[in-house]
This record gives sequence, C-alpha cells and structure tokens, in this order.
Amino acid sequence: MSKLLLAALISSVSTASFAAPQYSANVPEDIITPEKVESVYLGEMNYISGAPTLDTHLKARDFVDTANAVRVFLSGIQVASMQGMFAGHESVGMKPNQTIGISEGMLNARSIWLTPNTTTPYVTSEVDVKNGPVVLEVGTPVLGLLDNAAFEFAGKVGVTHPEDQGKGGKYFIYHSSYEGEVPAGYIPIETEGYQHWLLLRIVGQKADVESNIAKLKNSMKLYPYGEKEQTEFLNLTDLQYNTVHAMNEKFYDEINALIQYEPTEIWDKEWIALAKDLGIEKGKPFAPDERMKAVLAEASKIATAEARSTYFYPEESMTVYDDRHWFTPLISGHEFLDENGVTSVDERATFHFMATGITPDMVTNTVGKGSAYLLATRDDSNKLLDGGEHYTVTLPKDVPVANFWSFMVYDNQTRSMLETDQKSAGVDGLSDAVRKNDDGSVTIHFAPEPPKDWEGNWVQTMPGKGYNVIFRAYGPTEAWFDKSWRPSDLKQQ
Repeated sequence: MSKLLLAALISSVSTASFAAPQYSANVPEDIITPEKVESVYLGEMNYISGAPTLDTHLKARDFVDTANAVRVFLSGIQVASMQGMFAGHESVGMKPNQTIGISEGMLNARSIWLTPNTTTPYVTSEVDVKNGPVVLEVGTPVLGLLDNAAFEFAGKVGVTHPEDQGKGGKYFIYHSSYEGEVPAGYIPIETEGYQHWLLLRIVGQKADVESNIAKLKNSMKLYPYGEKEQTEFLNLTDLQYNTVHAMNEKFYDEINALIQYEPTEIWDKEWIALAKDLGIEKGKPFAPDERMKAVLAEASKIATAEARSTYFYPEESMTVYDDRHWFTPLISGHEFLDENGVTSVDERATFHFMATGITPDMVTNTVGKGSAYLLATRDDSNKLLDGGEHYTVTLPKDVPVANFWSFMVYDNQTRSMLETDQKSAGVDGLSDAVRKNDDGSVTIHFAPEPPKDWEGNWVQTMPGKGYNVIFRAYGPTEAWFDKSWRPSDLKQQ
C-alpha cells in the first residue's frame, strides 16, 4: 500500500473517530480563549487548546504579582507610615513605654514628619502592650489619640475622653488577651494590637506654652504596669530625623517589620493574603528572590505614581466646595466609609500618604468642637503651586472657628514642612502680626519674599520647590458646616 493511500486511510478513520460527540453543548464564544491574544500590557499571549504556553504563563505571573504588590503598597501605606514613625523615634533614642518626646520649641523643617503644624507642641510616644498592660498618667489637659500599628483608632486620651474631660487620670492600656482585672480608678483602653502611637497636644493658651510644658513634664508618666516607673522626656525640636516611610521597594521591608511583630488579627484579611503571596508572612523570613525583587521594584514605581496622583489629582468626591479646588480625604470620616459602609480606598490612601493620626475628633460634626481640614495642591486656574510665584488666599470676615485657624505649607516630595528661612512654615489666627483688610477679611500671601507692609500675613515659599497647603479650622462653627463661609482658592498675583 502506498504511503499516500495509507495517510488518507488514517485521516478518514481519525475523522470518523472524532466526529461531533453525542453529548455536545452550545459553547458561547465568550468563554473560549483564542490560540493567540494581543494584550496591551503583555503583548502576544499564546494558548494550546486553552492552556497557556510557558512564556504566556510567566508573563501573566509577573504581571499579576506586580498588580498585587501595587495593591499591597496602596492599601498598606498606613502600615508603612506607622513603621516609619516607630523607626524614626527609635532612631533618636526614644524607648517604648518609657520615653515621651515633646517639641518644646515646636517642630520645624529639620524634622521630617507628615504634615505637622507649628501652632502647638507635639507630645508623642510608643505604647507597646505585647508583654502586658501599660499605664499612662496624665495630669494636665491634653487632646490626643492612640492608634495601633494598622493605623486604626484605638482610643482617645484627654479632654475628649468621657472619663477624662481635661481632668486627667491614669489610663490602663491593655491587649484583649489580658486576663487580669483593670485596677479601680483607672481609665481602660482595650486594644487588639501591640504597638501604638501616642500623640497628644497640650490644651492651653499659646502664651502659656512653656509653663504648660513644665506642668506636663511634672505630671505625665508612662510605664509598664507593675514595673518601676522610669519615664524620661526628649525635646524633639531641631532634631534632624525622619519618620516618613519609603516610596521604593524598601516599603515592603517596612510593612514586613510590623507583620512579623503584630498579631495577625489587626490586619485586613485580603491585604495580608496578598502580602503572603509576595513572601511577606508572619513567622517566616522575607527573602525575595531576584524575580520578586524586580517585581517589588516595579510595583513601588507604579504605586508611587498612583499615591501621588490621588493627592495632586484628587477625586471629585473629595472636593469640599463646588466652585473651589479645596479638598479633603476625610470627607467620608476617619474610617473612610461611604454611605453604604464600603471603604473608600482612594481617600484612605490619600490621607495616609500625606498625614498621620486617626481619630474621630478630626472629623467631628459637633459645632465648636474638634477640627476640620482643607487641602490645596493647585491654584484657581488648576495649576500646580509653584514656589517661585506669589499667591494669595482671602478668608472672608468672621472666620467660623471657636478656637483659631492656621495655614501651613508642605514640600510636595516629603509632605513635611517646606524648608525655608521661616521657622513656622505657616501663619495662624493667634498671631498678633496678622492684619485684616478694611472689610474685616484676611488675605494671606504665599511667596518667596514678603509683600511690603504685610509681612505678618506672609508664608514663605521657595523657587524651584513645589508645595501644597493645608488650612486648619479648630472648633469649626455653623458657617463652616453649612458652607455659607468659604475661603478663596489660591490666586496667582
């Protein structure tokens, strides 16, 4: 039999053997993957009867790992931020449950903090309850918070705590696994985490700062429960140190440090699962291979672009007024939940990219209480703010605050205070040097040089440096909430 005839016979038998099966379905095209697919991001992708080729598999794996790493970054900014704060304070000798840092002469641009202010002293420390409860004794009026390592609110301290209200007291801070009794007369704060950031502000008049700091140092104590009290104080003013997290692949080392130390229960379950896929898992060393190192490096670049984009191109949902560029990532509250109880991930990422400290007191709707914030990264023409230009903001008369208002300027890169020759990096309504216009309004100038005769209303900027502005209202009143009063945009002169 000729080879040609044999081939024909085999072909006919094969065709007959594989005719349409008796049990066949009407298969929709939508569930079939073609043998060849063109991807915008991965190029040509090839399949054999639905099975990806090795090359396509490797492309897809790298892309998905990179995408997951981007999500771990964006949803973990708050974790890295907390690690940055802990590491920064420990770098200047602060000890958990012992050292209390105070910016006795106010913070300035020598210390890298996310968007601090220079109106009141910061009082800060680390409270770690991993090995047992910790006692915080407060003897003077303060306003403050305790946030856990996931940067979630754990408790109030000071005037807004119902058992304190400015009187002070002994706070008993303990992990939920603690089986002992809360001592009588103590103010309990139960938490699911181990490490916590304590941030306080002294309540009092600006003129009394020195005496108020002295009273605080004579009455505040921080120590492990049942152990000898060895509280020490450190003046943070003028210290050159960094508390801001990395914006490159070192970011993943920062979150790994807290994932290793903290109880897994405090983390979002999906986030910690994605971190595990990247090799970040509690109880195991984080040792990425060369492929994963490349993935993390690429992911950090993409995540950085997105994090910065949400700040400099804020979503419309974050805009406060319909006719201005002021915005706030706290528009949905300190838990970033929308009207359906769904987390607003962009708002959360934006907030933690530029700020620290989470507490309900930051978004209170109670007239005359708490504080409110407006952020500006662009002028009235929707252009980025230029440190070499002259801008003004006008506050209409009768600023609706029970306490005071303030402006601060921050470097676009670090989100910390803009480095200038002006120590305050801002101006506030408590200053006697601030002048009003004839109609009672106040115009603030942002420029490299002070405007003649208006030096008290001037905030210094630097040519060649991009910056952003935060306006703070302490104790906002009715006209703030109903928006009948609103500041102008920044206007280039």
